[in-house]
Amino acid sequence: MSFTQATLKNRYVVWALVISVAIFGSIAYVSIPMQLFPDTAPPLVNVITAYPGASAEDVNETLSRKLEEEFAALEGVAKIRATSQDNLSLLSVEFHYDRDADLAAVDVQNAIARIRGELPEGIGEPQVLKFSTADRPVISVGVVAVDPTRARKMAEDRFAPELQRVAGVAAVNVFGGSKPAVLVEINQRDAQAYGMSLPRIVGSIRKHNSALPAGEIRTETGHTMFRLESRAQSVEELSRIPIVLPDGSRILLGDVAHVRFGALDDDARFAVDGEAAIAMQVFKTDDANTVDVVRRVREMLDSLGGSYPDYRFIVGEESATFTEVSVNNLLSNVWQALLFASVIIFLFLGRLKTSAVTIISMPLSYGLTFALMHAFGIEFNMVTLSAVILAVGMVVDAAVVILENIMRRRDDDGLSPERAAVEGTDEVRLAVLAGVATTLVVLVPLLFLDGFIGKTFGPLALTLIFAFASSLVVALMLVPVLTLYTSGKSRLDDFGATVVRPFGWLMNRLRGAYIRVLALALRHRLVTVLILLLLFGVSIVGLRGRGMDVLPKMDGGAFFITLETPPGSSLAETGRVLREVETLLKDEPEIIKIQSQAGFEQGMRSFSSFGAQGPTQGSITVTLTDRTERKETIWQIEARVREKLTRIPNIRVSNVRELGNTAKSTTSAPIIVRLSGDDPLVLDRLGEEAGRRLATVPNVVEPTRNWRLDQKRMRVTVDAERAGALGLSPEDVAMTMAAGSFGVFAGDFYGSGGSPDPIKVRYRRENPSDADSLLDYPLFAPGSSEPIPIRAVTHIEQRRGQGVVTREDLKPTLEVSAFTEGRPLNFIIVDVERALADMTVPTGYEMRLTGEKSDLAEARTELLGAFGIAILAVYLLLVAQLRSFLHPLTIMTSIPLSLIGVFAALRIADKPMSMPVMVGLILLVGTVVNNAIILIEFIRQKREDGLPRRDALVASVETRFRPIMMTSLSTIVGMIPLAAEWALGAERFSPLATAVIGGMTAGTFLTMVFIPVLYDLFDDAAMWFGAKANRREAGE
Repeated sequence: MSFTQATLKNRYVVWALVISVAIFGSIAYVSIPMQLFPDTAPPLVNVITAYPGASAEDVNETLSRKLEEEFAALEGVAKIRATSQDNLSLLSVEFHYDRDADLAAVDVQNAIARIRGELPEGIGEPQVLKFSTADRPVISVGVVAVDPTRARKMAEDRFAPELQRVAGVAAVNVFGGSKPAVLVEINQRDAQAYGMSLPRIVGSIRKHNSALPAGEIRTETGHTMFRLESRAQSVEELSRIPIVLPDGSRILLGDVAHVRFGALDDDARFAVDGEAAIAMQVFKTDDANTVDVVRRVREMLDSLGGSYPDYRFIVGEESATFTEVSVNNLLSNVWQALLFASVIIFLFLGRLKTSAVTIISMPLSYGLTFALMHAFGIEFNMVTLSAVILAVGMVVDAAVVILENIMRRRDDDGLSPERAAVEGTDEVRLAVLAGVATTLVVLVPLLFLDGFIGKTFGPLALTLIFAFASSLVVALMLVPVLTLYTSGKSRLDDFGATVVRPFGWLMNRLRGAYIRVLALALRHRLVTVLILLLLFGVSIVGLRGRGMDVLPKMDGGAFFITLETPPGSSLAETGRVLREVETLLKDEPEIIKIQSQAGFEQGMRSFSSFGAQGPTQGSITVTLTDRTERKETIWQIEARVREKLTRIPNIRVSNVRELGNTAKSTTSAPIIVRLSGDDPLVLDRLGEEAGRRLATVPNVVEPTRNWRLDQKRMRVTVDAERAGALGLSPEDVAMTMAAGSFGVFAGDFYGSGGSPDPIKVRYRRENPSDADSLLDYPLFAPGSSEPIPIRAVTHIEQRRGQGVVTREDLKPTLEVSAFTEGRPLNFIIVDVERALADMTVPTGYEMRLTGEKSDLAEARTELLGAFGIAILAVYLLLVAQLRSFLHPLTIMTSIPLSLIGVFAALRIADKPMSMPVMVGLILLVGTVVNNAIILIEFIRQKREDGLPRRDALVASVETRFRPIMMTSLSTIVGMIPLAAEWALGAERFSPLATAVIGGMTAGTFLTMVFIPVLYDLFDDAAMWFGAKANRREAGE
């Protein structure tokens, strides 16, 4: 009993399975998580450490280098990048892809613990963050109230914790200035009159405002712990803290200082559509559904708005809308593709009942596919849904081949429905299995690709494997059963036959033309082969001339502006510049949302292209209307914004770039010139020249350096001899100067409820903008009440230094980065290399072109390797099936035939080569041979039935013309929605569909001419070599 006979005998089992697939497939369809793109970043751990009051050089020498050297010894580290700037250290530790991100983060945390005692005392606690796509906020919310300080307090203590409890939320970062604090403002004259030193004041606050363990008592029957609680519960209590004077008398803190509630100096600012607010950025967990998380956060905000009417919540940037629209668009494309494929099948079959067999099989194939995706944890995103659309026409191939053969055996040969189902299925089962197998074997190598290529296309390959395997199961089990219900004609079938009669006439005329062309080609075989070689050669040269990108650019409906004001600019000045840019942007009619932020606060997890933003850096996120609703592309709008930015004064550097402007999330720009060496002066000079040369390269946009030697520095040197004689230390000087500027931390205040507020001690600001006045603040020698001005024991000089110090893999670096537009990346890289070729680099220094050049080389190597493995795998599979080393070569000539179509399609669509196109070529290796496999199988059967070879070739083409055209056209029209970019975000993978459409079209129309000709030639060659061998044996 064959498999088909067993299936028909147990048809009710099949129906039970069909119902199960329909139910579980539907459940999977609505429950699979939605994301925009898969997480393709390597395991990356960021370490952020605040170092208040330290310059970039100090942060680098005393903090970043120590961490960097410790991290370099960790297992699996691929790259370490250190960025040191004023008050902050940021290290990015990139691990190899095979390293678990959680274990990598633990290793980094342990490394910090090992050297914690060697790090400077004044640093904040190092913040260790895993990087992934989840480290981009899914929604940003502004909190607005009359009192911004109160809004900040409520955001930290009430609103953020409520959002944190929302399912799928991993973290909520609060920033935007107005951080509540208790300010202790010392009156300088009163302090001098009492002979009161700053360390004495700070020490008294810390001693009296504390909670300390006070021992324990253990007995045989109990255990009692004691804790001393002396924390102040009000500012009045703080004012009454006693301070011992040098002469032994006591005064109260309130006698020399004004203690009040206030806010710290702003380190960061945030605004939505020009309205200042306190920011709450919401980050999701790695496995959460972006759309669901944002929806639940919005619901929570509505609830909070009702409970706290004095506070207003304004939503800024959020990624759910575009994600949901894009994914839903692609899902709609799936059903559109199914409709198109169904129409093609109906036009060929002409019977509604018969067409319904394949129309039913397609959604069932997808139901099983979705169930498998859910079981294996595959999400809906741009990659996997592109695979689903690609598979629409292909999943019906097996069903069409089996159905067409069953109908032929039933209608033409007069077999009963059941016998036709058995014999029709069994007759082509091996060919169908071979066709699906060739497709599957070319996809398997994609599952084993390394790096971000594997992360990107592994899910695509797995989704396609699930789809093809599901379609095979449905075709072999369900289609034979369904054909039992299609025997006999109905009025609907008569109506259908009338509708498709013109199409059938066209196909018959086309088939007749093909037979005549084939007969002519068989008479002129060598000319036919020469034409094939010429077309193949032209296509190869043409494909090379198309150029290559890593991934096509995408109009994601959002772009970013990052800018930097001149060195030494205040946060307020940067905010003013941002407001001017926002005013300019409001004139653009396509812009619907503007979100801006300036500066950086400890605890923030989002960064600009400059790294962690200082007071001179700002960024703006601009949300546009959907691409389908605009007359202009995002790149046209960006170009106009770039031109407008040149009119705004006080912008030293600016970048305008769209979402996802590089294929790899850890690659900051398409073009990066990395300079390394020890002397900052030399690096600064080389960076200036490299930037100037990049600016001359066509299609290179906004060359930008990551640092310059132009930061104003005031270097204070303590006169060791003079200070030592007075009993003063550099620490005394630093603390007093800090109190005169940003203040000295003196503990936490717990009396305001909620989270504790910092206590900041500083001198009352009478002339805060005068840096020279810092030198007049008093120092006090031990045991003395006589004030000594700071300038008496110090020397001060002004110099220029680095605002940012960068290192990579333990070497000082400077990077010049740029973006590209208008031409394929590999062409621009050639021009950049030519522009930099004669640049002189001193001995001991290195200049290297990186960015997407490295990503492009990696992609080309990985995918060409997969392409070669795919060809070899298909050949070996065909050898096993055909039991011949020669005839598989005949079938595989379909592959170069498809390249002709790929070139033509890319040229018509004006698209370059890219990773999706290369994946399309790999997919074509396994699909274009399917028609040739079935054609060769029928040729073999006809010859076994006694037909002469030429007659068998013509008869096979005549027999298989309609099913070949039906399967190919259904595949081609199924990919039209993706190729035509009907869905938002489809630009990324539309070249894949374009390439497959072109390859399938050329493969279909050329296969039925060139394959028979080559079969004829190879058969003659085999006969000639066989006769020669026989003559040799006879001669012996």
